[in-house]
Amino acid sequence: MTKKALIVSPYLDHLGGGERYMLSVSQVLESLGYDIYFAWDNLVEINQLSQMLGIVLKNTHLDPKVKDLYFSGSAIAMYLATKPYDVCVYLSDGSIPLLGGRRNIIHMQVPFHGVAGGSVQNKIKLQFIYSVIVNSQFTKKVIDSEYRLNSVVLYPPVAPIKGSSQKEKIILSVGRFEPSLNAKKQDILIEAMRLLTKDLPDWKLVLAGGSSSDDWLNTLRQKATGLPVIFYPNATHDELSDLYSRSQIYWHAAGYKIDEVKNPELTEHFGISTVEAVSAGCIPLVVPYGGQREIVKSEVLHWQAIQELVTKTKAVIADPNRSKYLDDISVSLYTVDNFARNFGMIIV
Repeated sequence: MTKKALIVSPYLDHLGGGERYMLSVSQVLESLGYDIYFAWDNLVEINQLSQMLGIVLKNTHLDPKVKDLYFSGSAIAMYLATKPYDVCVYLSDGSIPLLGGRRNIIHMQVPFHGVAGGSVQNKIKLQFIYSVIVNSQFTKKVIDSEYRLNSVVLYPPVAPIKGSSQKEKIILSVGRFEPSLNAKKQDILIEAMRLLTKDLPDWKLVLAGGSSSDDWLNTLRQKATGLPVIFYPNATHDELSDLYSRSQIYWHAAGYKIDEVKNPELTEHFGISTVEAVSAGCIPLVVPYGGQREIVKSEVLHWQAIQELVTKTKAVIADPNRSKYLDDISVSLYTVDNFARNFGMIIV
């Protein structure tokens, strides 16, 4: 009898790291012989999202009743609805569900805190959970403390991108155009470009990523008026790969001016786009909070003020041996093969 796996996430109509993670889990499970079911009600949206992310899924099914249960608060109904599955992988919103599958896995994408994670109710529900997986050591530290458990770090899979031999004078930043939780703060990067372009007028800043907020995107466009800033909203996987390959510098602003102890959820919890940039030969300059400093360890590439970002960018650009900045950044932990192998070991 074919094994059945259920993927539960309420955000499969968005384009982000959590959605990429859950679809990557689906791909691994499919390769292991599972029939894949999504707790969703629109197969077209699943297929469009997988295409945007460059993830191949051959044969998917829907289980829409579980989607409704995500927000209904009926623990027993969720338990009964998930009982037919051999594996359930559930993207948590901070709560612990009551799952009935044979192997129940919760993915904590966000470093939730202050949510009574160690409550008696959660302790009971966790008895039905086979494993809690997180996306970085940073997230693990917060989650383990909040829920009093020992989560497993399963870094997101990142397919390497080949850099072009003809790099252009492009500074790239990739992230959702949303003024929300874990905001990517493109407005800060626009202000940095306003300063940088005074001395380096032939460089341009490219901002790319999914967009579900026209108002925020329009606000950013207005801020960038008169500056060499180009927007790529809802760029396809191929378009992003091309941008990475042609860019020399990568800017990342998530976590800017955030206290990561008080508000860890507002930092970059991991940073898939930073790994993609490095794989394509882009030199990253990042805010050293959250999961970013696990990827980029050198303080030379860390910034916490707009002027510091501008100064360090100019120094990198002026350095004739700039490739040295990538020598200490290893992306080998984040390969697709590692993800597949490690996830396969978790569900055994």
